[in-house]
Amino acid sequence: MGINLKLPPQASNNHPIAVRYQRRPLLKAFWVGVIVLFLVELYTVDTYSILSIAGAILIGIASLYPFYLWCSGKALGMPVYPLFALTFLWTHALPLVTKHPVIITYSPENHLFASITVTIFLGLGTFTWFQFVKSPPPYPKAYRALREKKGESFFLFILVIGVFFNMYSLGGWFILSGGAFTLIRGAVLGLSILSVFVLSYRLGTRELSRNQAIYFLVALFLLIISSGAGLILRENIVIFSVSTIAFVLGRNQIPIITILIVFVCLSLLHSGKDGMRAKYWFGNQSRLLQPWEYPAWYSEWVGYSFDNFRQDKTQPKTEEKTSSLERSSVIHMLLIAQGKTPSDLPYLYGKTYSILPQLILPRFLNSNKIRSHEGTHILSIYYGLQTEEGTLTTTIGWGLIAEAYANFGLLGCGGVGIILGAALGQATRWSLNTPVLSARSLFNILLVSFASQTEWTAGVYVAALFQSSVTLVGINFVFMKVYRLKGFSSTNQENYLISAE
Repeated sequence: MGINLKLPPQASNNHPIAVRYQRRPLLKAFWVGVIVLFLVELYTVDTYSILSIAGAILIGIASLYPFYLWCSGKALGMPVYPLFALTFLWTHALPLVTKHPVIITYSPENHLFASITVTIFLGLGTFTWFQFVKSPPPYPKAYRALREKKGESFFLFILVIGVFFNMYSLGGWFILSGGAFTLIRGAVLGLSILSVFVLSYRLGTRELSRNQAIYFLVALFLLIISSGAGLILRENIVIFSVSTIAFVLGRNQIPIITILIVFVCLSLLHSGKDGMRAKYWFGNQSRLLQPWEYPAWYSEWVGYSFDNFRQDKTQPKTEEKTSSLERSSVIHMLLIAQGKTPSDLPYLYGKTYSILPQLILPRFLNSNKIRSHEGTHILSIYYGLQTEEGTLTTTIGWGLIAEAYANFGLLGCGGVGIILGAALGQATRWSLNTPVLSARSLFNILLVSFASQTEWTAGVYVAALFQSSVTLVGINFVFMKVYRLKGFSSTNQENYLISAE
């Protein structure tokens, strides 16, 4: 069948002039955000070291510049790399100007060297990524995509499945073995993230009907509630972040009020989670949680939060802020690697990268398959942070830069930056001029959901991406149709025919 139109919507939406016009509100919001960030950090900076401050500024500029390129419309496509680079603000830049217990044991000169290393990584990555996204590619002759009507129903169904799976996990409705549970959980979580992005994007573009919008918002609310009931807020943050990013991409506006409301709610729950974990994780009151018990569960949780607000605190507020940054910091791992390598320990010369092929092989083909965090554990043991037995219960986040330096020094950091920039740039370019329900765009959505995982090493990225991609490949062949673009070129934009096979 065919539909005659003047110009593919995805083509007009990726025209550089149209993109710059559409993103004007985002560019204004970007500069407002930069000014607010500067003023807040100017007021709360907790060091007198010029070198440490200079290092934080270097990383800040390097992490914000890709997002500026995207908000200004100079970079096309989804902001996969800009979102990844943005996370270096709180994982690498801000910890340098606060009293992180590990970072302050290193000299300002060490801080500056680490900052230059991060800047080289981001600078080369940004340069490489920008070469792929600064201009649109030729229009694809064919692509696979879900039909719009069926696609929306499919993703709504997946969201409902995600909600029920969360409820099953907490309520113990039936039993799955460890391997089967991990496999199904990974597939459901990956599909749920895809569903949240697609439906949030279409909500932003006002392409959902009124009923679909209501069903989606209810399902999204239940997904967040059921995910958070396990006392781990990380998944909630990822789900809300992906939803917000997709909505902003579709509407070209930032839902400031919604973001503030959710931020307040998450901050309130974060304050009381330690009390809940002490009672239900480490105490003797561990129990299964059923959906009808959620209201009482969250009421008790909020009660712990208010108790924390009422009690006299011996810790100043500045120290609480530092404690939050301590948990998100990754630059201290780079300082550890640079402090011992190569002066005390030789470079690993690719030891954590040599295991990557083993991580792709499915576990049912290799019962002795290594753990996805094997590269992380190699680093922790090598630098004396853990024993082999300790890695069985605890995982220390290292991040791509510290891993690259431990393997090949500055050369490794620059090389990984170029490889990552090229990979994310090519993936973004590949999805240009295709609709959001296409396989190419859905793959980019997977990459967006991984953007905040800056503590992962290469092995974890490869394992997680492979597992999620397998699910997407299944959707591609089972549910998608081939769409061919006929009678259309960049020089002749009179008519074209989209044919679905």
